[in-house]
Amino acid sequence: MSLNRRNFLKFACLASFASPLGLLASCSHQKFYNPDQDIVFGGGEFLQNDSLRHVLAITNLQQQDSKLIDLDFLAHGIIIDPKDKQRLLAFEKDGANAAAVNLATNTQTQKISSTEDKQFTGHAVFNKTGNTLFCTETYLKDGRGIISIRDGENFDILGEFSSYGENPHQCQLINDGATIVVTNAGSATNIDKSQASVTYIDMQSKKLIERVTLDNQQLNAGHIAIADNGSLVVASAAKKGLENAQTENSLGGVSIRTPQQSMLSMTQPEVVINKLTGEALSVIIDNKHQVAAITHPKANMVTFWSIDKRELIKAMSVPDPRGITLSLDGQSFIISYDINTSIVLINTKNLDADASSIFQPSYISGAHLYNWSHTLRQIMPRNVYT
Repeated sequence: MSLNRRNFLKFACLASFASPLGLLASCSHQKFYNPDQDIVFGGGEFLQNDSLRHVLAITNLQQQDSKLIDLDFLAHGIIIDPKDKQRLLAFEKDGANAAAVNLATNTQTQKISSTEDKQFTGHAVFNKTGNTLFCTETYLKDGRGIISIRDGENFDILGEFSSYGENPHQCQLINDGATIVVTNAGSATNIDKSQASVTYIDMQSKKLIERVTLDNQQLNAGHIAIADNGSLVVASAAKKGLENAQTENSLGGVSIRTPQQSMLSMTQPEVVINKLTGEALSVIIDNKHQVAAITHPKANMVTFWSIDKRELIKAMSVPDPRGITLSLDGQSFIISYDINTSIVLINTKNLDADASSIFQPSYISGAHLYNWSHTLRQIMPRNVYT
């Protein structure tokens, strides 16, 4: 079934009758945090009694049930503690706030703050044991990027090392934790000398292994996904500091590097590329089919790219898509989008949307969507059920 904007509006309205605001406990007799079901979560904010409420919003897609945990800020990047599957950490983008959340009590349990001269830039990662936390941060004075090293339990600062760029954002550990990969957006005030880049840093020596720059220097380096074979996909906005970077007509973009090919920013087909206004936001890779799926909120579009061929497979019209992740069985992309904070499933094999899967409201309105059950199998494969 072709899912154009009209169909999305139509089926979103139908779904709203099935699960109206406030009626979220249709399967309350079942265990909500069932690791064999798709438990997706993300940051959210909405007006309640004329006040802005920030939450960590969590949905069990099989049970069609949701939970809300109050936060002091809009959560951007969210990670699971490898030592405790019920402990999540949420980070603010370009702000001083982060927090630990306990899923057993559905409460924010501990605040984490940046220092006065720096701010969090949205993402962090634990080492394999969960003993140490690495956070992307930026010095407010000059945009110099660092990775802060914190104790994984009490979040005390243990040190820092360079991100080898300005304004870092996302970070990811690869090579069994031996290497950290960091996106650096570049400088907004000195754009001629500061390139957007993705840096690979040795975790033992903290030295730069490789700096990957985008061939389209109109783009920043925002979010990344790394395939099992090492292929790198970068989702970008227009670089800050450019004359048109803050206009609604500024173009974001997609760049792909494979083990056999250098980084390439996509330029074809022009009819699609020229419609990718605003940022390319969230990116996920389906390793089975070697497909990268990327959301483009202002363009009202989700694009699907062949990583090996580095070409567009499909562009789908979706109203203000935000986060994207994979289902536990790997058979669906799960996408959050604007209409009443809805979620929909897209088949990974044929890239068709399942209109009957639409769930709303999820309250997930932030930039990213995460699958708790899927992530557990990556970070704690022996402790999924304990």
